[in-house]
Amino acid sequence: MLLTVACTTGPWILIYTYSLFEKNPPKPTYTYGEFPFYLEYEINGQRMIVDDKVIVEFDGFGFEGGIGSDKTIKWKQTLASGNEEVILFENEEPVRIFLTIREEDYNMEDMIENSGYNYLFPNVIKEEKVGRGKTATSLSENELINNYKIRLIEFKYGEEERKIRKKPHVS
Repeated sequence: MLLTVACTTGPWILIYTYSLFEKNPPKPTYTYGEFPFYLEYEINGQRMIVDDKVIVEFDGFGFEGGIGSDKTIKWKQTLASGNEEVILFENEEPVRIFLTIREEDYNMEDMIENSGYNYLFPNVIKEEKVGRGKTATSLSENELINNYKIRLIEFKYGEEERKIRKKPHVS
């Protein structure tokens, strides 16, 4: 019994202990940002418009890969509308198609410094249930049109209206 408890909790105790001594990376210069986006698309001949904002906030530090990996900056991303995702297609079958605005390893400072950065084609993901699990694959514009009758008309991201907060300057 004691051996089972030690084998189960031991690795977690090691990870926790390691995290106490690992230094955090520098706190990011920008800790909050609002990035408006506009998506106009057509599905089965019906035109749809999504006009929203991605809100990105610094969410502390964490580990990506467990023991031996460096601490990383964590970001929390939400949509101003309150929606969790922008879903373009969902059916009774185990398939749904949704838009992702940024990748998980996104660094907001890259976005600010490269203010001309703009997605030409948004990252559209097809998620499908397979047995007990799920698979996720990125879809091209042709796959959207040919397989799901979704045509992207216009996509703008992060243009004009930007609100950014820097961390306070400490002397």
